[in-house]
Amino acid sequence: MNTLAPANFPPTIEVSLQPYLNWSWTINVPLLWTCAPKTTDDVVAVCNWATQAGYQVRARGIMHGWSPLTVTEDTQAFAKILLVDFTKYMNQITFLPAENGQPAQAKAQTGATMDQLLTFLELQPGGSGAAPGYAFAHTPAPGHLTVGGVLAIDAHGTAIPVPGDQLPISYGSLSNQILALTAVVTDPSSSTPNAYTVRTFTRGESDMTALLTHAGRALIVDATLQLVDNYNLRCQSFTNIPNTTLFAQPSATPPAQSLGAYLSASGRVEVIWYPFTNTSWLKVWTNAPKQPSGSTVVNAPYNYAFSDNLPDWVTVLIKLIAQGAGNLTPKLGEFMIGFTQLAIGLSGVSDIWGPSKNTLLYVKDTTLRVTANGYAIHMKRGDAQRAVYEFTNKFTELLTAYQSKNQYPVNAPLEIRVTALDAPDQVAAKNAGRPIISALAQGSDDVANGWDVAVWFDVLTLPGTPASDDFYTTLETWIYQNYSGTYAKVLPEWSKGWAYSSSGAWTNATVLQSIREGMTTGRAAGDDWDAEVAILAKYDAAGLFTNSLLDTLFVNA
Repeated sequence: MNTLAPANFPPTIEVSLQPYLNWSWTINVPLLWTCAPKTTDDVVAVCNWATQAGYQVRARGIMHGWSPLTVTEDTQAFAKILLVDFTKYMNQITFLPAENGQPAQAKAQTGATMDQLLTFLELQPGGSGAAPGYAFAHTPAPGHLTVGGVLAIDAHGTAIPVPGDQLPISYGSLSNQILALTAVVTDPSSSTPNAYTVRTFTRGESDMTALLTHAGRALIVDATLQLVDNYNLRCQSFTNIPNTTLFAQPSATPPAQSLGAYLSASGRVEVIWYPFTNTSWLKVWTNAPKQPSGSTVVNAPYNYAFSDNLPDWVTVLIKLIAQGAGNLTPKLGEFMIGFTQLAIGLSGVSDIWGPSKNTLLYVKDTTLRVTANGYAIHMKRGDAQRAVYEFTNKFTELLTAYQSKNQYPVNAPLEIRVTALDAPDQVAAKNAGRPIISALAQGSDDVANGWDVAVWFDVLTLPGTPASDDFYTTLETWIYQNYSGTYAKVLPEWSKGWAYSSSGAWTNATVLQSIREGMTTGRAAGDDWDAEVAILAKYDAAGLFTNSLLDTLFVNA
């Protein structure tokens, strides 16, 4: 018996007091009870214990997140919250070969990391792609994320289908690849309604669409994901294209070397733009079965070591800015893009090629710990250049206005990616539906307006930077005003910052209501925000899987 455990805690399950520290170090709780279950039955046992003990239950993975979906910033040490760490034992992956008209699949426990999953998939026999094994259409750039965390917040990389890159799978979020999942839930028909048990949901069940993306409001123990044959990608880095060209005003045909032109040609783009600089780091991935002339073969991921291990002089400059020398921000931007240009050339990674994983994964835990806002803006793919032109102009205008007041609220990059939307037509299940509250969920308004992509904008800055909350609030207000009507629609990137006010992120009631309405308007009953709220509550009768932010967010529209 563990005498250090909370009273009456299941004696065979490991439990200890551990710290909780999120990615940006803005949520730091020194001691919370954290257990490490070995089996699904263990997870059920701790949930039923929590019901009796008056604890809430939160899944804990790598803690690579910004928004307080697990624990909130005001959480105190020893709060009655039980963190469930799936990474220690519940991290197994099983491969399911294609059969009976179904694609190859992987069943992964939610404690497995994306690094583990993608490496495992490369090693599986039977794939007939240009690269060994199996993969997804795109993935997040960090690999040290749990499968559970990734699926909770509809995680994504960057890709839309174009000629030469049309894989037989959804180009939306990883949540839309789920064919089945196992969750710990209450049974609405049970004579003991607050008792938790385990249940497997299969794609096509109406309630399952609420679990595909749940923002931490459910407890998933494994998921079965559809796969495609693996493929090779070429990734080219460009750091010498003027921003006036990359973000050029749109025309009938995207201007040469503009983001829209690269998007149309390759379908896979990412921009990293340091504030107060005239060029950006543009990455362009191209599906290339054979090694292109001039490309360097890469046999492992994380090929931009310089971005994860900054030189001492950059670290010193960052510390000075964090300590109040905001006027050094323009100099930091110049140093960062100059350092990036030099390092890419010296490292020989301006043009790399290999199996998809080796170019898609490039962010390690050692990279700069910044905070970020995040939005997915639905639109026609032909309007992507217009959206980028408008956003970068407004971003520059705001930076200049704040600079005139000797304020520098943004000192880290603006990042831009583009993905397709979550639609059911590329899911290998009848009546598949798609995640109700995914930021990529395709609704009737998307179809009516011809919206087929989402442009993701993230503005990064060091936590606690003076005037950053004011900047984010002003920018967010403009975003919702500008990307509206039949042109575009704004939805939040759940893991990042959104709903800003002078009190910070996740505090603006008007934006919270806009989010609910954005996932309600034009939606059928059973496929809208209120359905999400009702379904999640139905399977969590004791209200274990929540916190104060989720209680505020998950109310009827």
